Amino acid sequence: MNFFLAKPRDLCFMENIKNIEETIRTYTSAWNETEREAIMKIISQCWAPDATYTDPLTDTITGQEAITELIISSYDQMGPRTFKVLAAPQTHHQSGRFRWLAVRPEGYPAEGMDYFEFDDQNRITRIVGFF
Repeated sequence: MNFFLAKPRDLCFMENIKNIEETIRTYTSAWNETEREAIMKIISQCWAPDATYTDPLTDTITGQEAITELIISSYDQMGPRTFKVLAAPQTHHQSGRFRWLAVRPEGYPAEGMDYFEFDDQNRITRIVGFF
């Protein structure tokens, strides 16, 4: 058996992984924006309308407006920073996880991991953050 010959089903899976990686990069880039309109534009590309978010400091919020407001308000807690994804997301069965790093000009970097779920359009439907 030749393990290097991809089957059509495997190619579809590999393409979906690339799409999910792009979704996560897009989502993370929203956390680097400071203007509401820019954040909302990015979020509308990767966040399902009724998606939810929660983390140790945040009760569950729902929707694109709510995640946009959370991103804006996070500057009060963290100040300026740059988020980046540390490794490709791991996924299976419409769910996954990815590690991220927030680098701040002053102070120590913050590292975390987000669990996420996504729909058949590769939009995020749920994030549970850990840091």
